[in-house]
Amino acid sequence: MFLEKDEMKFAILYALRQYPHPLSLTRITELMTWDENVMSYFDLTIMLSELIEDGFIDRVYYRDEECVRLTGKGVDADGFFSGRVPPSIRARIRSVASREEFDEKTNPNSITAVTEPLGEGRYMAALTMLDRGEPMLELKIDAGNRVQAGRTARLLKKNAAEIYKYICKTLDENGQD
Repeated sequence: MFLEKDEMKFAILYALRQYPHPLSLTRITELMTWDENVMSYFDLTIMLSELIEDGFIDRVYYRDEECVRLTGKGVDADGFFSGRVPPSIRARIRSVASREEFDEKTNPNSITAVTEPLGEGRYMAALTMLDRGEPMLELKIDAGNRVQAGRTARLLKKNAAEIYKYICKTLDENGQD
């Protein structure tokens, strides 16, 4: 089976939608190039670049790796075009995604801290705390360059419990006015 260029892009969007967190470039390569007749590494590289350029996916640093994730525009496009991905490919992607276990799925009270690009040479650190799978705190800080953002993300994660306590205490004190 040979996919057309647009179908390759739709397959990438579909795959990213199956995961609740960003996928490393290594992982998406393994997932999408299992069969050279579907998509080659070269095709994947071109499609990822075009999807990033067109604003359907972004690059983020997650768990100290360069990763990709859907943007809002990408989610919308997947919702509209996912039916154009052949059923056999959708089934394989769903099968692989459902077999994999990730901290975010297995730990409903997980804490994540990632770096996200803001613009040319500027990054932010983003902290998310989940309670029973639902976000209870999301904090984003403009942290400068990628190295500083990575350091800030690690500090946010290390001190997440104290940050949460401080915010709750401050809000409780202000509520008494």
